[in-house]
Amino acid sequence: MTRVSHAYFNNNKRDPVCALDVDTEYHKYKDKTDRFGCMFCGVKVQFTRGKEHNDPHFKNWPLIRHKSSCDIPNIERQKENYDNDGEIELLVSTILPRAKRLEKTKKAINVNRSNKAKIYGGRRSKKFIYNIVNLLCKQNLYQLKPEYEDLELLIEDGSRIKLKELLGTQDEIIKRINESEEKRVTCILRGNTRKAQMVKNNIKIPLTIGNNPSYKNTQNFSLFIRWDYVDKNKEFIESIENSLILCYGEALTNEFGTEMEIFSVRHQVVVLKKYKNIL
Repeated sequence: MTRVSHAYFNNNKRDPVCALDVDTEYHKYKDKTDRFGCMFCGVKVQFTRGKEHNDPHFKNWPLIRHKSSCDIPNIERQKENYDNDGEIELLVSTILPRAKRLEKTKKAINVNRSNKAKIYGGRRSKKFIYNIVNLLCKQNLYQLKPEYEDLELLIEDGSRIKLKELLGTQDEIIKRINESEEKRVTCILRGNTRKAQMVKNNIKIPLTIGNNPSYKNTQNFSLFIRWDYVDKNKEFIESIENSLILCYGEALTNEFGTEMEIFSVRHQVVVLKKYKNIL
């Protein structure tokens, strides 16, 4: 039974909806549950909360299959290559957002930032990144296990990315940014954090940098929490300082350097290792 994290609603192809958001605001959709459609082939799909009522996702509408050319069933077949197919199923059913610039008008920027907060700072992100953690090798500096490197994930524009390209150190992420058309990328960052700094009313958490190119951490990179999200996150800041972390979000380079914006520490960041000494 093909499953997917996002779908179109009311044929709105600009703003796909996440199943977790439908679950949270079900009152908005309960009388319109026949209006969800596949993002890639357009066929009707069904919202479900899963067998245990704690796993919201979209699945095939009864007696309706995705078109043979659809990306969804094609990419989901990868789970057949792994023993932990339930875990892999959640990963390959997650549609990654395409990193894109905000529109220039003030109204559009506010709306788009709100959408980004929902995409990267929502419950789906937490599920997604914790599943990634389970594919890392603790004995090998939390590198991705070789058997998962070529696992492909779908991006909302229909392109694909391998897991080994999605996850990287600061040098690897910066290289991807420089090579991207939008000069920003959706990624999972692995790095060591230092103590948080207040920059005006914002919070900046720099990553450590080293001189050994083999560690791929030679360039400056920071996590950034804008002033309007500081209060929501301040109680969790200390927990991710001086730590080896994974962080899921959109990374970009601007006039302040290379950074990843954090909307929700709880949903975007996982601590892999906590250091006793201050970095």
